[in-house]
Amino acid sequence: MIKIKQKNIRGIFPIIYSFFNKDNTIDHKLMIDQLSVIKKMNPNGIACLGLATEVNKLTFKEKKFIIELIRKETSADLPLAITIKGNNLKEYKNLINISKSNKADWIILQPLIKKNTNDKDCYEFFSNLLHHTGDTLVGIQNAKEYIGVGLNTNQIINLYKRFSNFRVIKGETSSVHVEQIIKQYPKDLFVFNGRGGQEIIDNLKVGCKGIIPATEMSDYFIKIYNLIEQNKEERALKIYKNILPGIVFVMQSIDTLICYGKRVLAHRMGIKKVYDRKPFLEVTKYGNNISKIIAKNLGSF
Repeated sequence: MIKIKQKNIRGIFPIIYSFFNKDNTIDHKLMIDQLSVIKKMNPNGIACLGLATEVNKLTFKEKKFIIELIRKETSADLPLAITIKGNNLKEYKNLINISKSNKADWIILQPLIKKNTNDKDCYEFFSNLLHHTGDTLVGIQNAKEYIGVGLNTNQIINLYKRFSNFRVIKGETSSVHVEQIIKQYPKDLFVFNGRGGQEIIDNLKVGCKGIIPATEMSDYFIKIYNLIEQNKEERALKIYKNILPGIVFVMQSIDTLICYGKRVLAHRMGIKKVYDRKPFLEVTKYGNNISKIIAKNLGSF
C-alpha cells in the first residue's frame, strides 16, 4: 500500500501561505482564493504547514483548521502533504492523527527544537515519532541549513531500515550536495529539494523527485517540471532564467520569503492589503515595489 501511494509523490507540491485579517485571525476567504489559484495550476499535489505557512506562529486550532480547509476545498485525487510541527510530542501526535483522518497522502516531520537541541536529539525524536505514524507515508524535513540541526546520511539510512513507511527526505541544500547524497540512499527513498525553486532543473537532473515551493511562482515550476519530464530542457531553462531574479529576491531568508514572497503572490492575485503576524520582517516601500515588479513579470493568475 505504501509503495502504491509513493508513486504519486513526485513533481511540484505548492505549499500555501497563511493570510491574516487585520485582527490577526486567519483570513478564511483569502485562504480559499489561494487554494483556487493552486488548483488551476494543475499541480502534482499540495502542501501546508511548513515554514512558508508560518507554522511556528499558528495555534493548534489554526493548524487543524488549515488541514481541514484544504481537504474540504481540494479533490481527494490531489495528493496532500502535511508538515507536522508542534510545540510538544503530544501536539505532534495529535496533528498526525488529524492528518490521517483528513486522508493525507504523506506527512513531513519537522524536528522539535528546544534550547540546546542537537543532531542526536533530532534522530531520537524522529525515531520515537515514527512509531506513531503507522502505515502513513512519512517524509522528514532535513534542513540543517535553515533549522540549524538535522540528520546525517547514516542516521537517515538507519531510520529507513527500521521504518518501512519512512520513504521521503525533504532537503534544503545545493544540487551539488544533493547529487552526492542521493547516490548513498536506497532507490525508493525519494528526495525533494527545496530552497524555493533555486536550481530546480539541476535538482531534477540529479534525481530529486520534485520540490515543495511556496505558491507565488509554482505555476512556472510546474511548467518547468513538465518540460523536464518531456526532455525539453532548453525550453525549461528559458523559463527558469526569466523567473530567477524573483527567486533570488524572495529566497534570501525565510523571513524574506514570508514577507515578500507572500506579497508577490498577493499582487498576482489582486489582493490590495497584506496583514502580517508578529514576529515579522517589516515591509519597506522599496521592497514592496520590487515585489510588484516581479509579480508584473510573472503575470496575474
